[in-house]
Amino acid sequence: MGGLLFHFSRLPRAAYLLRERQVRAVLDDLLPATPAGPQWLIPHFHADKPDFGDLDVLVSRDALTAPFLAEFRARLGITHTRQVKGIESHDFGGFQVDLMATPTAELRTRFEFMSWGDLGNILGRMMRPLGLKWGESGLLYVYRRPDEAHYLRTHIVSLKIDDVLWAAGLDAAHWHAGFANEADMFGWAAGASRFSPRPYLVPEGDFGRRLVERPGLQRFADHLERAGWVAPAEREPTQPPEVVLNLFPDSGLAAFLQAEAAAAGRDRVRRSKFSGRLVMALRPELSGKTLGAFMQAFTVSPDFWEWVDGATPAEVQARILAAPLPLHSPA
Repeated sequence: MGGLLFHFSRLPRAAYLLRERQVRAVLDDLLPATPAGPQWLIPHFHADKPDFGDLDVLVSRDALTAPFLAEFRARLGITHTRQVKGIESHDFGGFQVDLMATPTAELRTRFEFMSWGDLGNILGRMMRPLGLKWGESGLLYVYRRPDEAHYLRTHIVSLKIDDVLWAAGLDAAHWHAGFANEADMFGWAAGASRFSPRPYLVPEGDFGRRLVERPGLQRFADHLERAGWVAPAEREPTQPPEVVLNLFPDSGLAAFLQAEAAAAGRDRVRRSKFSGRLVMALRPELSGKTLGAFMQAFTVSPDFWEWVDGATPAEVQARILAAPLPLHSPA
């Protein structure tokens, strides 16, 4: 949260590192690693970062219990705490420490996405032409039906940062070794085989707004300009699914796409047999709330769509015509 909740001044690096060591010592004692992995993680930061507004600690939601919080505060002498959207913010002697409740399954991926400043966002932008999204839940394939604007499903392609870097065309060893400074990271990221400077030099839409909201991304754009990058005339073309399938043949994506194609075909047949438009054509007396109540009552059976699958269009229409208005219909 950048230390803004308590309006504290930023801490110089040496003072911050002392506070971090104190917090780590308490967490090591109270929440030691388990056979399943760590229970908390602190995202990486650049070796030359001069000052800090807060300390973010990702804590497994299962471990963030009332007894743990009470002991954590007692050991660090914390008496002032605020809770905002799943984040326990503590006044640790005039410095903000945020314990961020994190689903256990997302602890590692959220740590990797948040590490090294805005690098997670930069990598995420490289994934978009592949139809992928890199974020706190991992590397996801985003599926949309071409004929249904609001239909969206995701499939987990990977939970490993190394796979994200592989897809981007970057050296994973550099990520794990760390970056001497932000310029080092920017130069490394811009060397990715899938990198395009266009989103940063010709910002558009939601990403353009994000560029304004996140100073780290704006600094990346400034770095590209100083380095002489020129924006391509066209946006990066969207890659066909085969590209991702070739990158990640064992991800289960092929089976996911096959299942989605089958579901899309099934739903097209279902809509041809039953829809709100068909009900209005057959029952013109229904509209507004009355229509909504009728539709809800008509489809309430848990096996309704299975019945539609086996019925003929004439059978569905006959049932619509014969169905009474619901007892509590607004009409």
